[in-house]
Amino acid sequence: MIPYLCKGRTLPCLLLLLLVLSGSAQAEKNANIAMLLCVFPGGGQFYTEQYVTGVVIGAAEIALGYYAYKYHREEDYTRRNSMLWWGLFTFGFSLADAYVGAKMHGFDVETDIDKVSLSYKIRF
Repeated sequence: MIPYLCKGRTLPCLLLLLLVLSGSAQAEKNANIAMLLCVFPGGGQFYTEQYVTGVVIGAAEIALGYYAYKYHREEDYTRRNSMLWWGLFTFGFSLADAYVGAKMHGFDVETDIDKVSLSYKIRF
């Protein structure tokens, strides 16, 4: 049934799968899924519920890809290579951010400062 629904509509089905996977309310997200979803610009960040970061990374990856293609068509290979290197860096950052976001999802950052203490005992 699923292959019939997705026949000829690969991209919408993958986006639907991304939304379904990101909607799960578990304490820790699966880091492997987050890294696999980085194939889509910002996909890993949307999976780990970091929506602003996902939009920024997605827009950056799309813009860098567009300019790399534009400079390739203009035969400006130096600028094209520069855009490709920046795109690779952005993709690597996206992978690392998605992995850390999945591992730290649900982690309580706030601590009660009143419960933290430091004491020294000196004995002679």
